[in-house]
Amino acid sequence: YVLNSVDLGHDEVLIEVKAAAVNFPDLLMTWGGYQYKPELPFVPGTEASGIVRRVGGNVKNFKEGDHVICGGRSGMMQSHVVVSSTACSPLPKGLNFQQGASFNVAYTTAYHCLVERANVTSKDSILINGATGGVGSAAVEVARALGCTTIIATGSTKEKLDVVKTLGATHIIDFTSFQVEDLPKLVKGLTGGGVDVVYDPVGGEVFEKSLAATAWGARVAIVGWASNVQPSIRTNYTLIKGLTILGCRAGESVRRGFVDPEARMSKLFQWVKEGKLKPNVSHTFDIHKVKDAFETVYQRKVVGKAIITFGNKQLASKY
Repeated sequence: YVLNSVDLGHDEVLIEVKAAAVNFPDLLMTWGGYQYKPELPFVPGTEASGIVRRVGGNVKNFKEGDHVICGGRSGMMQSHVVVSSTACSPLPKGLNFQQGASFNVAYTTAYHCLVERANVTSKDSILINGATGGVGSAAVEVARALGCTTIIATGSTKEKLDVVKTLGATHIIDFTSFQVEDLPKLVKGLTGGGVDVVYDPVGGEVFEKSLAATAWGARVAIVGWASNVQPSIRTNYTLIKGLTILGCRAGESVRRGFVDPEARMSKLFQWVKEGKLKPNVSHTFDIHKVKDAFETVYQRKVVGKAIITFGNKQLASKY
């Protein structure tokens, strides 16, 4: 097979993938634990970066040789991929391929939750759980970009949380040093009455104790359940504290036309240009070590993102 023989639609582009991110949903999809279940067999991967090698006849916004980031519901972990040109954006200046591959999922999720759903302002105090992970660390940076002055990050191990502090967290709570049950007391001690916004990709006991750490009228953004425990929310508690519970799905909000994806990406790219956002890549693996990459994510060793790189050439597939 040669790349010139790959069928290319009029609105499609062929990309030589340089880097692909390993996100927690990618891990969940490998055993059917995610809400989107691709038909088997499938290639994992929801975001990548690379170089445009061919363009369809109707494509005007990209040309051969352009550096881009791209995404799909699966299929990005291969050396070449064919996608719609609308699934691509220029690689932001100031980011390398590895950082570019880390960008879409984490930062669109954080922006969707904090800006489009929770309407965060600089006056808000924020509790960000799972802050050492991809969507958590991105939320820390987005909160900082929004001008928030109280950003409380939770996670495990001092070494990983020290990295999160360099991203903009004003306070860290290390669950290897404190019990989760102490979270409300610790947060209220830092804020004087509880946080205005909770950003939670963890679930389980961390989520439950985060509710008790809120101020009256707080907004609670539900991002996911990395703990694999989906907690229940007591409606009487929600009513008494005047809480707003927000389900956050960055991709689905675009597919259903609820948000303007161009406005979203324009703001995020502006923050990149201003030096306010820069993905942290803690681990890089060659594609032949993909199992090690997934294992590293599973074992929660990553701070920010783990990335797969490609040095071989294969036939492109469409996703």
